[in-house]
Amino acid sequence: MPIVTLENAGKLDAKQKDELIKKFTEVVVEVTGKDKKYVYVKLEEVPRENFGVGGKPLG
Repeated sequence: MPIVTLENAGKLDAKQKDELIKKFTEVVVEVTGKDKKYVYVKLEEVPRENFGVGGKPLG
């Protein structure tokens, strides 16, 4: 059972979430040959203030 997890700094809208889930699933099926009903995708939205890049906070 493949599990794909994406952590994103900030919010995603419903359309973005749908597209990410669909495309991650398609890639996993293509590469592993697993049936899509066994592919799990987890999207985590993390507040931008909880991320930093280059020594500086994003939020």
